Amino acid sequence: MSEGKRKSGADEDAGLFAEEVSDIQPLEHGQLPPAVQAPAPISLSQREREVIRELDALVSGELPFEMEQSDEFLEGAVPGLDPQVRRRLRRGEYAAQENLDLHGSDRETARVRVEKFVASAFARGLRCVRIVHGRGRNSPGGESVLKSSLPRWLARGPARNTVLAYTSALPGDGGTGATYVLLRKNKS
Repeated sequence: MSEGKRKSGADEDAGLFAEEVSDIQPLEHGQLPPAVQAPAPISLSQREREVIRELDALVSGELPFEMEQSDEFLEGAVPGLDPQVRRRLRRGEYAAQENLDLHGSDRETARVRVEKFVASAFARGLRCVRIVHGRGRNSPGGESVLKSSLPRWLARGPARNTVLAYTSALPGDGGTGATYVLLRKNKS
């Protein structure tokens, strides 16, 4: 590269720089630049805090339930639950003492209804309940939104301390469109 081309490039750079900084006012002696204002922290809702705890438990491998799920069948239990108890629940040997039908509910309404239903059943000393969520055949896209969300609602959130196990119901009780939920004994 020739000396003339190098100088014209440097002159051009200097000109561009001068143009860019032409409207900048120098600070007076001893004057500090304005402080950068950090945005105020965003407060989290209780639900958002719960989601963060769930993600943390997922990453650390501390999920509270052993879960099995296929397109049709749901099953989960607290770690260490007697396999015989799980088999008995799967066979429908525990009578469902109360039912909750979620047909026609949207996801958020259904979540609140499930949480209240489980808490109420536990408080009344019930041991086994049935939640009817449907298979999703009438849902947009034919996908069961409620059925796929139910394991999270039972294994985490408020229900996690009261639910021992859950499994898809027998065909006569709604089959894979319903779920048996086994609750802990209420010691109070």
